[in-house]
Amino acid sequence: MPITATHRAIVRHGTTCRIEEVPTPDPGEGELLLAPEHVSLCGTDIQILRGDRDDPSSVVGHEGAARIVAAGPGTDGFAPGDRVFVNPTHPGDPSFLLGHNVPGLFQQRVLIGASAVRGGLVSSLPEDLPAARATLVEPYAVVRYALFCLATSAPDTLVVRGDGLTGNLAALLAPRFLFPTVRVVVVHRTEAGLEWTQAHVPHAVSVLADDPLAPQVTGSVALLVTTHRGGTVPAVEATLTALGERVVAIHPLGGVPPRATTSLLPGVDLDGVRRANTGGPWPPATTTFTRPGPSVTLSGNRGVSNLQLLAAAEAPCAPTAPPTRPHPRHGPGTRRPAPQPDHRRPHPHRRRRTGRPPGHHPGQRPRPPARTATAGVRLGA
Repeated sequence: MPITATHRAIVRHGTTCRIEEVPTPDPGEGELLLAPEHVSLCGTDIQILRGDRDDPSSVVGHEGAARIVAAGPGTDGFAPGDRVFVNPTHPGDPSFLLGHNVPGLFQQRVLIGASAVRGGLVSSLPEDLPAARATLVEPYAVVRYALFCLATSAPDTLVVRGDGLTGNLAALLAPRFLFPTVRVVVVHRTEAGLEWTQAHVPHAVSVLADDPLAPQVTGSVALLVTTHRGGTVPAVEATLTALGERVVAIHPLGGVPPRATTSLLPGVDLDGVRRANTGGPWPPATTTFTRPGPSVTLSGNRGVSNLQLLAAAEAPCAPTAPPTRPHPRHGPGTRRPAPQPDHRRPHPHRRRRTGRPPGHHPGQRPRPPARTATAGVRLGA
């Protein structure tokens, strides 16, 4: 991986992009120069390219695997050739948002500043992890973060609005990181998305946006919105209109537009919760507000928090079982006491009731849909 005076980058100009030769920076004190090997295109990138967001970076891309080309002085623990990934969101420095306000991964060489390196945002990747799968590290962590936030409200049903990669990942991971018995309902915009989820996430209930939602849920409901941020408020309003007081937690994973509010949540600053979660360590900022019926906890998405803090956050924020659970055979209205929380992995040969359809084995984990990789330029060395 030679260091040349220039390298190729996918540079955006307004709402168009061109492959250009750009100067290759030399890493200074505490900095790393990376060579991306595989990068995926996020919905946030598309919003930036369309002009729906005002992020200033001329090069987008924040999900991918890379190798270190050069390490500046003071970067102990890193060496050229090391395989790494980068947490794009700095928990304490808003001036570092990879692909948003600093140049992103859709280029052959990427400079990672000293603040991000010192903050632990650069982590090692195993050599045997396929590069395409490595692009899932960031969205996987984002989904786990969202499920941890929602678990504090102990919902009986998780409603996921949005059937893209993060929506399907959330549906796939919910029994593991929310509750084993949680009912998962995915609301789809298209028939094609519904068919994919039915084929690959069989434990989830798949419905179209126009289908009645209330008959598909049991007990209290947590809402996870994984649409683009322009679709967050309509998704929240549609769910509150359909389910009313049954909604006890909301997490807008896709973000919200600036100054977003809704008349169905009077006095609640949706954008304020989002801004409160753009930095800082665990636990996340939340807003709990009361209304007739149960209170609602609103948690905002900070991107991913700090990936190295996520594992440590798993223990103190492990899901607490709700006091009662819907009976898996007799449906809503019939309830039984919940067992005491036990977060140990079940024995691989021991059967347990999970509410999954017949023929689905808990060990079968279908792959989520493939990410869209870069086109027109090879990002390797």
